[in-house]
Amino acid sequence: MSITVEKLSNGLTVALEPISGMSTTSLSFAIPAGTAGDPEGSAGEGESTLLSELIVRGSGSRDSRAFSEALDTLGCDRSTTVNANHVLISATMLASRLNASLDLIADMALRPRIDPEHLEPVRQLSLQALHALPDDPQHLVMLRLAKLHFPPPFNRTGYGDEAGLKSLTTDHLRSVWKRRAVAHGSILSIAGAIDTASVIAKVNELFGSWSGSNVEAKPSGARVGGVDHYSLESSQTHMAFAFDAPHESDPDSFGFRIAALILGGEASSRLFTEVREKRGLCYSVGASAATGRDRGVLHIYAGSTPQRAATTAQCILDELARFESGVNQIEFDRAKVGFKSRMVMQGESAMARASTITSDLYRIGKARTLAQLTATLEGWTLERVNDVIQRRMSATWRATMSNATVGPNAVADQV
Repeated sequence: MSITVEKLSNGLTVALEPISGMSTTSLSFAIPAGTAGDPEGSAGEGESTLLSELIVRGSGSRDSRAFSEALDTLGCDRSTTVNANHVLISATMLASRLNASLDLIADMALRPRIDPEHLEPVRQLSLQALHALPDDPQHLVMLRLAKLHFPPPFNRTGYGDEAGLKSLTTDHLRSVWKRRAVAHGSILSIAGAIDTASVIAKVNELFGSWSGSNVEAKPSGARVGGVDHYSLESSQTHMAFAFDAPHESDPDSFGFRIAALILGGEASSRLFTEVREKRGLCYSVGASAATGRDRGVLHIYAGSTPQRAATTAQCILDELARFESGVNQIEFDRAKVGFKSRMVMQGESAMARASTITSDLYRIGKARTLAQLTATLEGWTLERVNDVIQRRMSATWRATMSNATVGPNAVADQV
């Protein structure tokens, strides 16, 4: 099936993908009010985090309970999250309930109540999540790695700043949402059992009068880079590495993602085989590539004992150096089949397709069908992937490394 993309006169981008054989419909709604646009630190960092929770607690004429009951009555499974660039609203419902669900989601986006009685409970939840980060060291080490590797303000954790969270008021948050939750720069993708013409008409009815211009956050300085250690008494040491990767529009991005899968994305990968299976150095190790609009990153994570942490880290670095020599046909074929299987399985999920379309529209400015993605994958050969590895994963590339550890002792000075 084809994807219909329409940009309304107010700047809202709408994408629709009918998928035959489905009885459900999903939507992914990206509103440009992410963490990178928050004030820094105590000035209010965390406002987008609070807003992503507050907008579901009542909107329009409905208070929190009435709003939840209305969505539940429709069987609308929904969630809100926040990332550096957007507050994301996701929802899945029976196709027959799409229009009624859109009425409520439009209220959520355009007319959230942000009632005073909900601010303190939401604030406390956010503070609890912030304070609980040391209880999840694997998550903590990835957040600290991002703090090193990305330029501010795109290196924020998404959990906010304690003083910033405590400083926020209902009136301030209402004005922030009105200013930042605007049509221009927002993306609404809907996939599943839909009739394109009727959905476009409904979206125009609900969002056509929405206004406002988006001012995107820009890097405010260079990334910190280097090494970070968070001391935590534990029987485990968690380590994470980050390296630069192509952004999604880069012609090398697809090949780089195939290479990352071979390096550490599955149980037969280089890192898993060498570091865990052959040498038994760690209980968990893996790599993944994220190719964003403006920058990409390759992440490597490993969890080991404090006694073996330095050896684990060195083994990972040695494998990276060997990886520059390229991969073989068996590894490439296996990765290609795995990559294709993942894409096909995502194509069977309306939610996965809606999310992918929203991501594509933000990252590259166009939406790709599953058939187009599959055709792109089929165009990659072993020779092309090895060329990307040679050019983009060399010693110069390894020098872009940032490294974070959480555990009893620092690892970097032992490697």
